[in-house]
Amino acid sequence: CDAARLHGLRLALEPINRYETSLVNSVDDGLELIQSVNADNFGLLLDTFHMNIEESSLMMSMQACGSRIFHFHVADSNRWYPGAGHLDFPAIIRTLADLGYPGFISGEFMPKPDALTAAQKCITHLRPIMDKVSQGGS
Repeated sequence: CDAARLHGLRLALEPINRYETSLVNSVDDGLELIQSVNADNFGLLLDTFHMNIEESSLMMSMQACGSRIFHFHVADSNRWYPGAGHLDFPAIIRTLADLGYPGFISGEFMPKPDALTAAQKCITHLRPIMDKVSQGGS
C-alpha cells in the first residue's frame, strides 16, 4: 500500500466465495484485513456473484463497506449477465448510489450464450435501472 500510494494508486481486494478459495471469502473478512493493514488506499472490489454465496444481505454488506468499495463487479446469481438470475439489481444499484459510490460498475459474467449477447443483455437490463436511480427513483 505504501509503494502504491507513492504513485497515487489504490489497491482493491476481491472477496471470493468459499468454493474457489479459503482466504478472504466475505466482506467481513475483507474489512478485517483492511483494518489490519490500516492504509487509506486499500479497499474492496465487491462482486455480486460471490456476495450472493457468502453474504446474508448484499445491501447490508455493501453498506458496511461504505467508502471502502473501490470497484464493483456485476453478475447474476448463476454467474450469467444481470437479469438472467434472481439478484435484486434495482436494490443493488440504489445502495451503490446511496453510498455515493463514484466508480465503475463492471460486468464479470459468463459469456453465455456468447460474449456479445451477454454484454447487450447486461446493458439492456441495467441501463433503465441506472437511469431510474439517477433520476431519484428506487
